[in-house]
Amino acid sequence: MRADTERLSRMLGLSARARMLSIGTDIACDSVRSGNARIVMVAHDASANTKKRAFNCAKYYETACYEIPIGQNDLGQYVGKKGAVSVLSLNDGNMAKGITKLLDEMSEADITPREV
Repeated sequence: MRADTERLSRMLGLSARARMLSIGTDIACDSVRSGNARIVMVAHDASANTKKRAFNCAKYYETACYEIPIGQNDLGQYVGKKGAVSVLSLNDGNMAKGITKLLDEMSEADITPREV
């Protein structure tokens, strides 16, 4: 695992323990609609329909949305779930700033998270 991806996984785990995440496509979109979400993240191996739903919802409500270089099974493990997790939203502004900065650094390093 790359150092950037490992750092991202640690930040997501910390956010999950602090209960700052909305996990799952429907719950994350509800969080975006209510204005609580600061950033939405989608696993790189999520289905095309799931990606479309998450990106369209985030775009409509003007919330940042990234496709992250972590698979569904690993993402579920990092946030403390037994199954796969394809979409999550982060509801804390300060942690969102840190993760956005990290994702921007990763895109400059050619890992290319996709932003809306």
